[in-house]
Amino acid sequence: MKLHPLLIRVLKALLLVSMLVLLWQYLKVIDPHQVQAALAKVGAGFGWVLLSTSVAYALGTLGWWYCLGNAKGSIPKTDLFMIRHVCETVGLFNPASFAGGDMLKIVLLRPYPVSETKVLTSVVISRLLMVASQICLLILALVWFSLKNPLPMAAWLPYKSVLLVLIICLLLVFILYKIYGFNLNADKNPKLARIKSRLANLRAELADFYHSYPRQLAFAFVLFTLHWVVGSLEFYIVLKLFGYNVTIADSLLLDMGVILVKAAGAFVPGQVGVEEFGNKIMLSLLGISSIPLWLSVSALRRARQLFWILVGAIFYSFFIYKKRLYS
Repeated sequence: MKLHPLLIRVLKALLLVSMLVLLWQYLKVIDPHQVQAALAKVGAGFGWVLLSTSVAYALGTLGWWYCLGNAKGSIPKTDLFMIRHVCETVGLFNPASFAGGDMLKIVLLRPYPVSETKVLTSVVISRLLMVASQICLLILALVWFSLKNPLPMAAWLPYKSVLLVLIICLLLVFILYKIYGFNLNADKNPKLARIKSRLANLRAELADFYHSYPRQLAFAFVLFTLHWVVGSLEFYIVLKLFGYNVTIADSLLLDMGVILVKAAGAFVPGQVGVEEFGNKIMLSLLGISSIPLWLSVSALRRARQLFWILVGAIFYSFFIYKKRLYS
């Protein structure tokens, strides 16, 4: 069933309005005086923060580029960088979080000579590789931290309990999937049958990519891993600018921990309050309990986000101006 063009335009307008409202809520909670004070403290050093994040975004783009398989030559890397950045920014202020941003990638890539199936496959693979590389780095960072700073069993017990519950839930989901699958009234329900068919096609595409492009898959995983590592240098640079002696491994643990907290609060648009809470927890874990430092670090990270939000708006305007966006 196809939607009426007028209804599509109304839905687009509602989505745009909701995103603008969420963006306004995000901007409202930022204290400009606090941001200005933090920028004054670091001065030109803030440029190193922007440089590290731009390199991280470029590595993430290259990782996605390799996920396109033999179609990667059809899309200029600069265009892919802009599209990825626009969509990741949209994911921050979208009620559907990163899922909304990933769907926008498919829309923005329609004008290019790449089939929608390949685009969808690349989006799914890149997202899976990003999550997998992030989990690997988080585990490595936790192992490193536990060896460097051994904690008593009582301190680790709550984390082990949460991990055990997560493992049990995953096992239950896996068992239910194996027993029931997607066969619940699929023959009687056309919508469920279509979903089952699309998932089967996507699974086949993923398996085909794995067997056809193993080297590109490995390159993409390495690039996404580097994406996270370079992105974590933001903490390293900021803390060094404030005179704190930290290592790159410390910054990696900080960034992975904050990302984990943000993932738990993914339903909060713009991560308002969630990121600051994650910054406080992770800084305390490293023994840094200074409230002024926590506020300054959070303000600088928000300033970095504001800069890249503005860049994303410019990139999106570029695509609209070039008329590359299909209706």
